[in-house]
Amino acid sequence: MKRLTVKKTAAHYGGAWSDDDHVVLDGGNVVGRIILHARGSKRPWLWSITSRIPQTPEDRGYAETREQAIADFRRRWLS
Repeated sequence: MKRLTVKKTAAHYGGAWSDDDHVVLDGGNVVGRIILHARGSKRPWLWSITSRIPQTPEDRGYAETREQAIADFRRRWLS
């Protein structure tokens, strides 16, 4: 089973990034992002699997909380 970790983007890349911007790693490889997307929605957390080529609409989505976005990402990543 693949082990995913979530890390703040600033801690991974350095520089000035929002505290609500995260990279998702599988081992040491960045495979996606989870960010707070200010779009005035009840589901403001955007998650996206960025490492799959080609990407499909199922490789991204929105969630109400960061924790739910992580769970949704993990479920899709492992499918």
